[in-house]
Amino acid sequence: MFMNRRAGWIVAGVIVALVSVFTMSGAANDPKSGVRASRELGTKGHGKMVFALTTGLEDLQTVSMAIRHAGMARKSGYLDDSVLLVYGRGVQAFAKDITAKPPQVSAAIKEAKEAGARIIVCGEAIKRFDIPKDKLDPGVDEVVPNSIVTLAELVSQGYQVIKY
Repeated sequence: MFMNRRAGWIVAGVIVALVSVFTMSGAANDPKSGVRASRELGTKGHGKMVFALTTGLEDLQTVSMAIRHAGMARKSGYLDDSVLLVYGRGVQAFAKDITAKPPQVSAAIKEAKEAGARIIVCGEAIKRFDIPKDKLDPGVDEVVPNSIVTLAELVSQGYQVIKY
């Protein structure tokens, strides 16, 4: 029951964030206000999102959902950028040698990458979980020294945050 409620709140958060991105874009084209945006609704490039994944393989549904949502958001065409920022126990889902990692996680990573999502992993977390950089999934774009500093940087650049 707790897992279903948690998943429901996560999905609701993603929907609210996506709707707010779409709504802000549409409001800029409101003929009543006289304001016209330089981009039409439905064209690429209306915002940026960062999906912060801290949950590990103990909650496989949430891990898979975060990865898939980052890819789907990028594939939607409404965002300039979609980043999956992985830290804490979440880094275990990106280690090649973790035997507890089911194949659907690797498939979700591949799909997110094909959709254009960027995957950034915390260097501090991979040290804590003793995961060498060369043992990370090939879908990882970058290992940053500290994910919280990176998250602060992304927020300062206008990224909206969804936490998993």
